[in-house]
Amino acid sequence: MAQDDLRRELGFWDALTIGAGTMIGAGIFLLAGVALELTGPAAIFSYLAAGIVCMITAASAAELATGMPTSGGDYFFVSRSLGPALGAISGVGIWLSLTFAISFYLFGLGEYLSQFLPLTPFWGAFGGGLLLTALNVYGAKESGQMQVVVVLTLMGILGAFCGIGAFYIEWSNFTPFFPFGGAPVASTTALVFVSFLGFVKIAAVAEEIKDPAKNLPRTLIGSVALVTLLYVVILLVIGGIFEQETIGEVRDPLTQAARTLAGPIGAGAIIFAGLLATVSSANASIMASSRINLAMARDRMVPNWLSAIHETLLTPHRAILLTGVLALAFLFIESLEQLAKIASVLQLYSYAALNVGCVALRVAQPDWYEPSYRTPGFPFVQGLAALACIGIILYSGPFAQIAIVVLVLASLGWYSVWGRSRVEIEHAVPEFREQWAAQGWSALAAPAPAFAVEVPEVLSAAERAINAEAPRRVSVALANPEHEHDLLQLGRYIATGRAEGGHVAGIHLVDVPLQTPLRSARAQFTERPSLERAIADLAQEAAARPSTNDLDHPPLEATGIESVIDVAHDVFGGLIDETQAQTSDMLLMGWQGGFNVGRIYNSPIQRIVRDLPADLGVLKDRGFESVDQILLPWGGGLHAQLGLEIAVRVARITDATVHLLRVVREDVNVEDEKAALDDTVQGLVDTDRVEYLVRQSDSVTGGIDATLTEADYDFAIIGASREWSLRQVLFGSIPDVVADRADCSVLMVRRYVPNTLSVRAVEGVKRLKETVGLTTSPEE
Repeated sequence: MAQDDLRRELGFWDALTIGAGTMIGAGIFLLAGVALELTGPAAIFSYLAAGIVCMITAASAAELATGMPTSGGDYFFVSRSLGPALGAISGVGIWLSLTFAISFYLFGLGEYLSQFLPLTPFWGAFGGGLLLTALNVYGAKESGQMQVVVVLTLMGILGAFCGIGAFYIEWSNFTPFFPFGGAPVASTTALVFVSFLGFVKIAAVAEEIKDPAKNLPRTLIGSVALVTLLYVVILLVIGGIFEQETIGEVRDPLTQAARTLAGPIGAGAIIFAGLLATVSSANASIMASSRINLAMARDRMVPNWLSAIHETLLTPHRAILLTGVLALAFLFIESLEQLAKIASVLQLYSYAALNVGCVALRVAQPDWYEPSYRTPGFPFVQGLAALACIGIILYSGPFAQIAIVVLVLASLGWYSVWGRSRVEIEHAVPEFREQWAAQGWSALAAPAPAFAVEVPEVLSAAERAINAEAPRRVSVALANPEHEHDLLQLGRYIATGRAEGGHVAGIHLVDVPLQTPLRSARAQFTERPSLERAIADLAQEAAARPSTNDLDHPPLEATGIESVIDVAHDVFGGLIDETQAQTSDMLLMGWQGGFNVGRIYNSPIQRIVRDLPADLGVLKDRGFESVDQILLPWGGGLHAQLGLEIAVRVARITDATVHLLRVVREDVNVEDEKAALDDTVQGLVDTDRVEYLVRQSDSVTGGIDATLTEADYDFAIIGASREWSLRQVLFGSIPDVVADRADCSVLMVRRYVPNTLSVRAVEGVKRLKETVGLTTSPEE
């Protein structure tokens, strides 16, 4: 993988939940009642206006992110489009906006905690802030799947609230619709805008999203549209249940409305959802703030001291601590509305600059900007959104307006004193000036160039037939230095063809917390001495082999081994991606601890089995010094055939003998079975090194156990079995027996096959024959 490329680990749902999960926070739980009190039912238009502005901004962010898919989000986009001075304002503004938003979310957390704990809202918020800051410094992280669960839970609870509440709406409560006129709509929009903060966080991780040309626009715009619809329906339900004259007296209208609809259970569900939403939003904002700090430090906009990554915890601890301390300090403002408005207006400046930046880049057309998505309605919708952002700021009230003025002056002052002499970034301002000087206003109407999306070629392992002659490309996952040599050695044996060398990639991925961008962590992990030593030892061992042109001794030294050391937020997903990037047709892994069905099936390896388009081998390493006798239990299935191929490859290099063991019923003729085995195996591989062991037994596991007891084997290879049975596990009971009873190293292999009806039918027929006794093998 190129050093400038980050591993793309986030799929559509992961990215969608980053945005939606952050937006569905304290905003709707705490501000719905306040908005209705200030504006009446017309508060719906405040949420709609904020949602429309955010959807236009999301479209602009999608274009910018596909043209510059790198971490940094708003700050990166504004600094590259409008220059470092405006980028400084945007970067500091976003960071402070997130910090105020964290205080706002913590305020909501304290409100909910105070309902069932002997705490005041302030101390509940303060304690929650301390805990979340500590967890982020420590590196505790929410997985992508966990975030999906959180968002689905919130959507389920709020969706049920909306569905049930729709039957309790009293439409007379919406009259008059504008009890205070239309003026409060704009100021309320500034108040509730904080409820939409979060969707641009998707763009902040753009370089980690799979298929960004497709997923970025869908997730950015889709998350805003989804949340806007949800907010509007929630407001309709609350406004329809409570009379306008009394809603201002109701503490936490959302919870009280749920109590009206479903009693204590409904209220409890909303309180649980509120706790879940506020904690998730605050935690996501803390993580996002650290990414902004690191992006600015990468440009030397702030001191590198702030972006330091902890050597052990691998988190940007200083940036997280600074954000956490400020968020706790902002709690002393003790005004929910002021926290919300300050967070909103600081982000509104950034959104206005982002829309203007999209226009500037479209006009400038620099060589380094190649978006695969184009925002419709250019440049009018961007201009409308930018003006709307400025207009909302003007209606936000004096306290919030003072905050934005202080932000602009302080950021420009910081840039003048610190950043101007240090920041050297390429931006679009010079090209914009040239294009504007040459074309004037017509530059806005110039057609935008189209850029094709490069779709990488993906290996289709399903097409690979059993072939022990041709070289292979094998990826080897490395985690424990004690087993690196044996894993790489086995990988080399498997990759080497009869006449040509193959390729082995030793992959070591370091798991880093979500708080730390991959680019920032990568610099700390460029070497792994144990891996380099293992590769050097294997090179010496291969060079020491006697040179020969005998086809029975393949060119082991011709099989190259390269090391891949990188970082990942999701190691197992990263292994899948790197295996595909290496165009490998097999992934080889080690296994620690007990080797049985339950532990493997309940481990992350099952995810690799499900998603990896390549063969898989899992090695229980008990030593690999010399290999003379290889045991291969044979059931004749697809995975056993792969085991046979690998056994022949290893035997060819080590001068070993493959003992192909077939356990049959006691009434089966042994010689006839050997002849049938020979006919089958000859159609798959060269049988020169294969000997057939046919053992009569009343059970397969008993026959294998007896064979292991009678002879000393150096290596055992077994194929996955019974994956089409009701148990739906990776390996069946037969591999368990071999792995547990054998004193030698054991390799479990699973051949990649497409999950098609025909494949399932073939395996089903095979299993049915075994069940009804139509095969020579005893039923287990």
